[in-house]
Amino acid sequence: MQRYLIQRLILVIPTLWLVVSLLFLALRALPGDFVTRKLSNLENQGAEQRESEIIGYIEVEDTTHRVISGDTLESVALLNDTTVSALLAQNEDLEGGELRPGTRIIVIPGQLLSQVAISHQVSLPEEVDDGVQLLLDRNPDVDFPLHQGQPYAESGTILTIRTTQTLNELAHVNRIEASDILAVNPTGSASNPDGALSADTQLLPTSLVEVDEGDTLEGIAAAFNRDLDAMTNDNRGIDPAAPLEAGTLVQIPSDRIITPTTKITEANIRNRLGIDKGLGTQYVEFLWDTVRLKFRDSFQTNEPSLDIFLRALPRTLHLNIYALIVALVVALPVGVLSAMRQDRPLDYGLRGFAILALAAPSFWIATMMIFVVTPGGISEAGIWSIPLTSEEARSIFTDFTGALALYTIPAVAGGIAAGAGLMRITRSELLEVLRQDYVRTAWSKGLRERTVIRRHAMRNALVNVMSVLGLQIAALVGGNIILELLFNIPGIGLLLIQRINQADLPVVQTMVFFFALFIIVVNIIIDISYAVIDPRIRYT
Repeated sequence: MQRYLIQRLILVIPTLWLVVSLLFLALRALPGDFVTRKLSNLENQGAEQRESEIIGYIEVEDTTHRVISGDTLESVALLNDTTVSALLAQNEDLEGGELRPGTRIIVIPGQLLSQVAISHQVSLPEEVDDGVQLLLDRNPDVDFPLHQGQPYAESGTILTIRTTQTLNELAHVNRIEASDILAVNPTGSASNPDGALSADTQLLPTSLVEVDEGDTLEGIAAAFNRDLDAMTNDNRGIDPAAPLEAGTLVQIPSDRIITPTTKITEANIRNRLGIDKGLGTQYVEFLWDTVRLKFRDSFQTNEPSLDIFLRALPRTLHLNIYALIVALVVALPVGVLSAMRQDRPLDYGLRGFAILALAAPSFWIATMMIFVVTPGGISEAGIWSIPLTSEEARSIFTDFTGALALYTIPAVAGGIAAGAGLMRITRSELLEVLRQDYVRTAWSKGLRERTVIRRHAMRNALVNVMSVLGLQIAALVGGNIILELLFNIPGIGLLLIQRINQADLPVVQTMVFFFALFIIVVNIIIDISYAVIDPRIRYT
């Protein structure tokens, strides 16, 4: 048994490799272009160009982790390359070790310079080391401690991002050409009134200036050639004409420049998808990222795709485990009873029920059940109300009663559909076993019907039933997508539909991979269960 289990686990590796390879090819062979689709959405929203601000400085904040269901201190520490003791030292309220979903815990009491360099476009991600060095050079008076060997700026630090930026540099960090920016800033426009704008033009970023005694916002705006309304907006609470005290810090807004967001988005999308490289390089990177479970970030929210998947997973587990329990409760007892009463009225009635359940779509069954149980349906009072909009009811751990009210109808609808097929195979397999000689011998010994079924017939009949059960579990995961949509359960199914519509390819890719992994694991468990159920089967 142990040797067989090891062999099956080893076989998982080439199976997953094949699945990942097919997924890679399928994503690139899908009809339509995700990049074009994303760009058309932006154009429909009027997002072809925008006014951009050159960031000159920031106030550093803590780096935090948003807790999702199932997170532990150990898993958060591993994900963020830190230790549990470090997390506890930075989060005094975590002494009990309990993590509440939705809360944020401090991972680093500041921000890594590498993260700052990428998020504020000091450099491209592939040039992040150069960006870190630029930040170090621009902040010589700041003491940067190390986190896991990387420098970071402590929370509350005023960090200089840049003191100037040319049009060429702005274009580079947005993966476009300076000519693309010049094209949307023609002569006579607000950003290029005299036509002097060029690729080497120095753009001034936002900055903080200490004023002298008696200076006013009006005078400072004129001195720095800035719009007074923009100055007033950035320095709220200061009267533009009032004299200021010496040493008052005034924010000087940056040069305003128009950037073509469609081109920026297209370049960024292709880079984040990795399709700006050769096909062979794409394939190798895709395999390596999948092995490390380092899936690309979502296009829509910029969150890690794995975090999005894990956040939706518990709701799908609630629904599918509940539906599986219903399926087994329907299939096994009903199938056994039908086989024991073969060709009698009860058998005909149960077989008719199974055929009806197979023919009726699960969403139709669910719709009929909604009409039966909710107020205003068959009865004015109804049996219970379905909390479709309650966030607490989506988890049995936060609201058990509400979760039962929400999940019961979709679970019963999905479970009946899956259980009907299992019931028919249970009946046919049990009838086959009951005709065997060893079962007739058990009958001839005068054993009770219940003993014959339970001890001699049922375990042998369950072998093929377990095979079908593995297929039904996979079908449940896919079939309950519509039920999640119908009952507003933000699980994996609903998430998959939404992300396909949004062309959020990284999240779709992550979910398909885990679907495939789940089906492989289920089939291995089913294979192992054969030896547990049927004593005649032995793996050597």
